[in-house]
Amino acid sequence: MLNPASPTSASCLDPTPENLCYPPRRGDYIYFETPPFQPGEPPTVSLSRAADASMLAYARFVQQRMVLADLQGILGAAGYPGAQPIGDCFVDGANTGRGYFAYNDSHALLAFRGTEADNNNDKAADAEIDRTPEAGGLVHSGFKRYLDSIWGQVTQCVAGYRANHNANICITGHSLGAALATLAFTRLNDPASSLITFGCPRVGNPAYCNVIDAAARTRACYRVIDNLDIVTHVPPDFLNCYAHPSIAIYWLDPNHTLRVNPLKLPSDEDAIAMLPDGFLTTHWMDGLPNPLPEPLADHSPVRYAQYVGKAQ
Repeated sequence: MLNPASPTSASCLDPTPENLCYPPRRGDYIYFETPPFQPGEPPTVSLSRAADASMLAYARFVQQRMVLADLQGILGAAGYPGAQPIGDCFVDGANTGRGYFAYNDSHALLAFRGTEADNNNDKAADAEIDRTPEAGGLVHSGFKRYLDSIWGQVTQCVAGYRANHNANICITGHSLGAALATLAFTRLNDPASSLITFGCPRVGNPAYCNVIDAAARTRACYRVIDNLDIVTHVPPDFLNCYAHPSIAIYWLDPNHTLRVNPLKLPSDEDAIAMLPDGFLTTHWMDGLPNPLPEPLADHSPVRYAQYVGKAQ
């Protein structure tokens, strides 16, 4: 949650490009203020913890990169004595997926990083919208390529935890990280795992979504959407090339109230209509207006973390 003792924390929710592209500066946000995990806890507690985990996966204080001691210090103070980075977490211009695996005896977090605004490799992966086979369906080739690049590390972390623990592994991420989390969830196919995504784009075709829907019958699978968040509306669902799974939806409405499985969500057309003219014909991270229109501001990772945290 935002740190009320910091005089600059309130500005973290402003509709600015900085808040869209980066987590808060050091001291403006306190990670993992939710109580320790307990079996049977309300879903909103899990959502809040996962939202923090997803934002922490960026491993930054605005544009300042964390170092390993920063990441492990935050996770250690939150009750995760084991924490291992995945991919090139602390370098500029990485061309792989990134994230971390953190754990204790009661549960583990597998969190993936979203698109970094200053990383053209991330933007190129986002733009690879041709599809490739995965889990009996077709998925976004750029997302799959990024997960493939770190898959050995992911399986090593999970296998190490599973050697001594049967507890839940919460797989999570924001934006591009949410897409990687989705792919990792189906690829691991671990019966003691859950999936919680924030601002997730469409990842695959309806056949792939059916795999997630089937898993959701016995596992917690939640998709969190902040109001008009434009990233949740891309790639377009033209000709059934891409779709969203039919899993539980937690929607932050325009008043930031968390609603479960609302009867009507904003459509692609609703979100696109509130963007500047011609915005989608250029790269979505180029030339960002200031202040941001709602469909962009709603994608901010700190808004997800703060608003979900207040709802728990």
